[in-house]
Amino acid sequence: MGHSSTQPSGHLSGHASESHRSDPSRSGHRSIAEGRWQSVGLGVLRYADGVNTYAVRTEPGHIVIIDPGRGRWWHHLDQIGVTMVDAVVITHLHRDGVCGLYRPGPLADEYRGDIFLPTGDLPLADDIKTFWANYQAAGCPTSYAAPRQPLLRSSRQRLRAISADSEICFGKVRLCAIATPGHSRGALSYLLNCGDRQAIFCGDAAHAGATIHQPYHLEWDHWTPEGVLQAWYGLERLRSNRIDLLLPSHGNIVRREPRDLLARLQDRLLRLVSAKTAIAAGEPSRWYNAETVAEGVRQILPHLYAFGGNSYLLASYDGSALIVDPVKGSLPALERLVEHTGLRPDVATATHYHYDHSNGLLDLRKRYGAQIWLHPWVAEPLRDRNRLDVPFLPLESVDADRVLPEEGRLRWREYDLGVRPYPGQTWWHCAFDTLVDDRRVLISGDNFQPPSRWNGTGGFCAFNGSRFREGFARSARVGLQIAPDIVCNGHQCLYHFDARLHEAILAWCDEAETAVADVCPGSAWRANYDPRVVRFEPFAIEAIPGGSLDIHVVVTNYKRTSLVAEIEPVPTADLAPPTPSRRRTTVPAGGSRRLKLRIDVAETAKTGRQLLALDVTFDKVVHPEACVALVDVKRKRRKRTR
Repeated sequence: MGHSSTQPSGHLSGHASESHRSDPSRSGHRSIAEGRWQSVGLGVLRYADGVNTYAVRTEPGHIVIIDPGRGRWWHHLDQIGVTMVDAVVITHLHRDGVCGLYRPGPLADEYRGDIFLPTGDLPLADDIKTFWANYQAAGCPTSYAAPRQPLLRSSRQRLRAISADSEICFGKVRLCAIATPGHSRGALSYLLNCGDRQAIFCGDAAHAGATIHQPYHLEWDHWTPEGVLQAWYGLERLRSNRIDLLLPSHGNIVRREPRDLLARLQDRLLRLVSAKTAIAAGEPSRWYNAETVAEGVRQILPHLYAFGGNSYLLASYDGSALIVDPVKGSLPALERLVEHTGLRPDVATATHYHYDHSNGLLDLRKRYGAQIWLHPWVAEPLRDRNRLDVPFLPLESVDADRVLPEEGRLRWREYDLGVRPYPGQTWWHCAFDTLVDDRRVLISGDNFQPPSRWNGTGGFCAFNGSRFREGFARSARVGLQIAPDIVCNGHQCLYHFDARLHEAILAWCDEAETAVADVCPGSAWRANYDPRVVRFEPFAIEAIPGGSLDIHVVVTNYKRTSLVAEIEPVPTADLAPPTPSRRRTTVPAGGSRRLKLRIDVAETAKTGRQLLALDVTFDKVVHPEACVALVDVKRKRRKRTR
């Protein structure tokens, strides 16, 4: 459905001088300059402040804003002779592009008018409180950069949906909406026609250099290429148009052969699709058949069982049992197995922290008195579930009775167990190997499956902590080194080991890392692919009105040179950072820095979940609200009186 402008009352306080208006005919490219408007041609102006905010002149003194960012451009509208903002138009609902609409400031406080938002992003905008209330409840969130707060701050503002293949008209200015999902599921680009010439505001659908800003946003789940495929199709839609100016939300404007740039980016996205689709293309699936001995229970070897969806039981001659990857949903099957064999679990462990491999650990401790043994990498996110912003966390933290060596061998009953890191699908992952009934067995979690299952892997995703040469390749070499007879993988995947499969995986690791690196801007690709380059620790924290909270900021530098970082917590009515709030640090090449902040909580703070955000500047480039933390404000406990 298209929308016609009703000339909403986006009046500014006072009048700006027309003498400072930029010449709309000037189209020469300038370097990005923050704090002032620049003409980029076709009547379009740009203001760089973490994102590229664009203004389109609709008539003398009037503009439409594309992606408002932090809103600091409002102070400088007199530079371009503007007295009226007709509307604010959003390409996609990420907080760096919209935070000025809800942060205290002139845009949020003074703007009165329409805010046009893609229809596909409207559900998130309408129910942002529910999004954050349920955050960390499952796997990958529907947005890695959701706004902290609702967009509307005044009854005189109005949220209006704009669908793909419709238009918004402001007098003679027409913005044509084109679906370019990827960074968000509902993302739109807007085509501006100026006679024979055309500009496209593409949001984060493309970036200079045939790349994509923070391409992890294309990972809509932890394993499929769906988001990448949708991004490819959006570029196909864009490329069918004449493009004289490609105007992305981040980085430089593309003036030279923008359609060719999009074609090169499409080729790179297809290579990324291939990397996500097949980990060992052409290899056969070598399934291992186990005997079903009870409902939900299969016997692999005389002393090794699989039960439920993900769990394994290693039986000792003395009647003890070691459980790997216990899951709540598998406990009834375990009870049938215990009844069938007379075994009693006395140790429980997990190959990785995901709840579908670990949320039964505490149940086994409580029901059977089993000790919990954890590899240190697996123990890290489990010991305090509030510390890290990672997917698939169990609801409760888990303290280990014994933390195993990072790599080595240990005894459990008559078994000599090997334990070592086994990263891939997630970084916090390990594997166990041992000899069972004269067969070498590798219990390996979720990294590698037969090619017919899930493309041969549990998938890669930046938010899940996936790595390639450091992760999957390291684990593939472990398999080649151990050369087990049987691989006991998660999700009922039992298969015969084959060296050719693991050699193919090693080749895939190089291809997959290259495919990801090629779509990342800059040479330090991980700086653009890691969603935790800057993060709060802990990610979730409790506070009380009138109190304070101590929280750390961790900044990582993937570059080969040192990095100057400036951090500044975003104040809210209830959460006040220290004065001065801006902190500066130098992060060494390949290293990290940890800074401690104390945040005061107002005496009048509302109870419930609030979000603390951080603006970060890396080498003078601003990243608005680069990370957030969940702050749960609890009621003060009343003192008992007699």
